[in-house]
Amino acid sequence: MTKWVTVSKRQRAITAALLCAALATGCDYNDIDHLYIATGMGVDRQEGHVALSMDLVQPGGAGNPATGGSASTQGNAPDWIVSAAAPTFEDAMGALQAKLSHSLYLQHNAIVLFSKGALRDFTMIADALERNRQLRRSQLWVVTPTSAEEVLRGATGQSEPVSLVIRDLVDEASRREACLASDELHVVKALLRPSGVAPLAVVGEGPDGSPEIEGLAYLRRDGRVDVVDRARLLDNAWWLGRTFDVRQTVAWSEGGRQAFVGVHWLRTSTRLAVDGPRVHPTVRVVWRGTGEVERWQANEKMSAESFAGLEESICKDVKHRLAEALDHARAVDMDAFGLANACAEHGMNLSEGDWKRIRVVYDIEAHIVHGQLASTTPFANDAKGGGD
Repeated sequence: MTKWVTVSKRQRAITAALLCAALATGCDYNDIDHLYIATGMGVDRQEGHVALSMDLVQPGGAGNPATGGSASTQGNAPDWIVSAAAPTFEDAMGALQAKLSHSLYLQHNAIVLFSKGALRDFTMIADALERNRQLRRSQLWVVTPTSAEEVLRGATGQSEPVSLVIRDLVDEASRREACLASDELHVVKALLRPSGVAPLAVVGEGPDGSPEIEGLAYLRRDGRVDVVDRARLLDNAWWLGRTFDVRQTVAWSEGGRQAFVGVHWLRTSTRLAVDGPRVHPTVRVVWRGTGEVERWQANEKMSAESFAGLEESICKDVKHRLAEALDHARAVDMDAFGLANACAEHGMNLSEGDWKRIRVVYDIEAHIVHGQLASTTPFANDAKGGGD
């Protein structure tokens, strides 16, 4: 009896160990090596068809059995771009999978790169993406004004997959301008709010083919898109919240002397406050910024009056930039800065288009400090004018 109990315990221990090992491994090395791991997806529109381009990792390099002979055209590149087109998004995914000899693995997908043209059918595409349980909601939604496939293919051959390069590029830019952080979850949340507009980062091809940030795109619920170029990005970023470590050039004059001052904004913040009666509300744009003058000369000191004059000039410039950005949003009929959202939070549900007629006032304060690394005065002989 004692012997039987001993054997039974030993068998149970072995069975438990094997079960734990099975659960821990999930899939072995060969399984991983025979999957197509997607790091990015491009969405284009071609003659009434949805065209998908997938950026696939080559786990085993060019000799990986999953990549086949086609991957050899990219040499030692860590990724491989494969494309397919069909009348619907789901059919395009099926056609793309049919080109592959092994299963497509989407759970590490980092970005979805939309061409501007593809967003005309945004509702259908967004629905397909939301229903795909493999895709993570933390993936970035990014826009390109040209072709998503061209951007992906143009940057292959780098030391890491092009989709991860784009993801890191957008992540880094969003640390300075928070509005560029366009992950899917927050984009969808913004589209469902009363204003129905979401900001997305815009990426294009740089001179050497590598991706670069080109500006900001506003996407409306119906798929309409408005692209703001890099020159107007700061104006829009100020409307949309906080910024860190950005630079601006400001025109300044004092005592008959004129110059362009380079301001390094350490941090800025913006919030919307709704004042007045519900029938005729006023939206107050509260902007605060702390910055430093980058050009300075130790033997040419500025007075308190000079600093105050500089801050006044900066506040006028910021107000002008914000007002111009709002005028543009009204002209293209996009509540890009969430005026309807701000009113809804105060129990004021606006009718369609009423946000364009709301009175907007600006409450702007700038605080300028003397930078530690400043080297020349803005009024030095070698100071050069310019703007961004």
